[in-house]
Amino acid sequence: MRRMRDLVRLPVVSQNSGKKLGWVKDILFNEKNNRVTGIVLEKDSLLKCQLRNVARSDILSFGKESLLTDKLSRTKCSGTGWSEKVGSKVYNGDGDIKGTVGDIFVDNLVENVLGYEISDGLISDLFKGREAVFEENILAESQDVIVIEGGSLS
Repeated sequence: MRRMRDLVRLPVVSQNSGKKLGWVKDILFNEKNNRVTGIVLEKDSLLKCQLRNVARSDILSFGKESLLTDKLSRTKCSGTGWSEKVGSKVYNGDGDIKGTVGDIFVDNLVENVLGYEISDGLISDLFKGREAVFEENILAESQDVIVIEGGSLS
């Protein structure tokens, strides 16, 4: 299991030429089927940074130090960005706030979203740690709110 936060800012390298193509600006995923759809590639230029969506199928491997690609096709990819989801409020079944999304867990191949890391604030995180909530424990989800199991049964 990996955190999306650890993938952001990794260099994207061409396997054929060894050339650095840019950096990972964001990770895109489909919230309906919990699949990673691609990345947002950031390239530096003299005037401004350039952003390009790269389909998951174009990425050969997600290593600890870099991402490798063979070619960058024009395959369309879209989805919710990691940066959009972090900070979303998390509520339990009673409507009580449990915290906010601190990060997103993916499998080792970076293909499937497994769940969320929930932060309850800096002090609480330091003393109790962060809570992990996995997909099977999510009752409802929208772009900025997640409702998880828990709360009273009455």
